[in-house]
Parts: sequence; C-alpha cells; structure tokens
Amino acid sequence: MIDSARPIGIDLFSGAGGMSLGFEQAGFDVVAAVEIDPVHAAIHQFNFPDCAMLPHSVIGLSGKKLRSAARIGDRAVDVVFGGAPCQGFSLIGQRALDDSPR
Repeated sequence: MIDSARPIGIDLFSGAGGMSLGFEQAGFDVVAAVEIDPVHAAIHQFNFPDCAMLPHSVIGLSGKKLRSAARIGDRAVDVVFGGAPCQGFSLIGQRALDDSPR
C-alpha cells in the first residue's frame, strides 16, 4: 500500500532488490521495478510483493506503462533510480572478461 506522505520511487535494472531495499529504508515507497532477467524479477517480486514488477527490458518502456503498473495515477514520481547492468565478469551479462571497470 502506498503511503501518500512518503516520496515514491521507481527502480530500473532492479535485480533482486538491493537498491529498492535501501530506498525503502530511506523512507521511499518503491512502486515499480523493471528487471529483464526473469529469475531476478521473480526474486524482486517475492522480496517486494507490493511493488509492481515489469519483467522486461527498459527499451521502449514508457512512463505511462510504469504509472499504470504502479497504479499511481498522476502522482509525482520523486526519484527514478537504477543500478548499472551487470559487469562483464558477471554470470548474467555477456561475459566480456576484458570489460573495463570505468
């Protein structure tokens, strides 16, 4: 349930929800999350059952679709945040072992 007194946020590249947890602990209601990997999307949904999970790419994703999934109407979104996609050494990414950590 969204608390109208708390700021709201949307998590992109959400993974299992580490950043969502941090934002919730900082006083935000995380109302929607986007994660392309189905396993991590399911984990996030388990960890945050009140958060709308969109289990697909952010490419082509509209604010309208996010708002609809989150059921926030015309409320202001206070923050959109996200972790960088997995590095080259991750088992999820493309495994580019020579990926620089820039």
